[in-house]
Amino acid sequence: MQRKGELIMMKTEPVEDTRTAARQLESWLFAGRDEIVRSFRNALLEISSPLVTTDELWVEAREHALLVLEECCAALREDGDRAGGNIALSLSVGLSTRGILQTVHPADTLRSSGLLFQITLQYLVRVVADLPPAQASHCLGRAVSALNQSLSTCLQVSAAGYDAYLLNKVEERAGSHRRQLGRDLHDHLGNTLAVAHRYLDLHEQASERSRPDELRTPYLGRVRDALDEASVFTRQLISDLRVTSGTRHLADSLKEYAEQHQPSGTALHIEVNGDESWLPQEHAEELFLVLREFLRNSLAHARPRTVALKVDVAPHRVDCFAHDDGDGFDTDRPLGLGSGLLSMRERTQALGGSFHLTSTPGVGTGMRMSVPLPPGPEQAGGRPAS
Repeated sequence: MQRKGELIMMKTEPVEDTRTAARQLESWLFAGRDEIVRSFRNALLEISSPLVTTDELWVEAREHALLVLEECCAALREDGDRAGGNIALSLSVGLSTRGILQTVHPADTLRSSGLLFQITLQYLVRVVADLPPAQASHCLGRAVSALNQSLSTCLQVSAAGYDAYLLNKVEERAGSHRRQLGRDLHDHLGNTLAVAHRYLDLHEQASERSRPDELRTPYLGRVRDALDEASVFTRQLISDLRVTSGTRHLADSLKEYAEQHQPSGTALHIEVNGDESWLPQEHAEELFLVLREFLRNSLAHARPRTVALKVDVAPHRVDCFAHDDGDGFDTDRPLGLGSGLLSMRERTQALGGSFHLTSTPGVGTGMRMSVPLPPGPEQAGGRPAS
């Protein structure tokens, strides 16, 4: 019996030690929340994340980060993986699918989630060193699993919220276009046809009264004038509706330039996503000049096999990515490309955006730029004058 009791003690004691260690790690993580959040903010500032561009965005992002940390603490508490595992989940859904956070692109959410994971993991590894190795490994795994699950949930919710935001914007724009079309049809076509009907009535009344032709004919002339005006308006309206909206102009301009300068044997991949009507004219022109300069440098100097360019246009920002697999160059010694590269950077910064260019000799060149967009008319009553 004594030997059996000893076996029971051998099984029970590590469990109690693990629970004690988990509670200790939880208290350390709870106490370190402010330190983690400060490091998180500094890291976001370093990469110019949109989450720190306004106080309103940062307040919600900070709350989101604290919820993630709370879920880790809940997993470390006794039965916390079951009792508290849905706390951050339910609250994060409420935060991400409404309000300003839903305007953040999923790519930015992914980068910020990676930073929060890295910073929290570094903190946990540092403090868990004070626990016995066996308990430290178990508790760290438990916390990291909760951290990963919580951030994965946040990414899924963020993507769903952003999709809903874009669908709402599209619906708002479509509704605005329908209302404008209705006003135009009523004010122009409807009024003109009403005038035509009125003069037809006058002509019929004159005919019924057997008035002379010289009194009836002017009415028919007025009817013809009104119908001609309605015909002109209708043709113009049809022409306007046939104009391809959205990304056609920027995409076609870039493709046209690239094809005109495309060397034999070089493949081009140009993709523009989103609605270009979200771009103010100044932004569209400057973006085209920057992207054209990248294409010019690649096609004229790099001897690439492939050049790829992608533009993602959202209501609040535009992201551009470009890459070639050409000769590349030393960014410290751009060999005559300095003025063009400087111009690209200056144009981007003049729009309040960020510009990053990397190149490796023999490997190729990559470019990433991100430019915030001013509020549209439905958000701010019109775009600010440039």
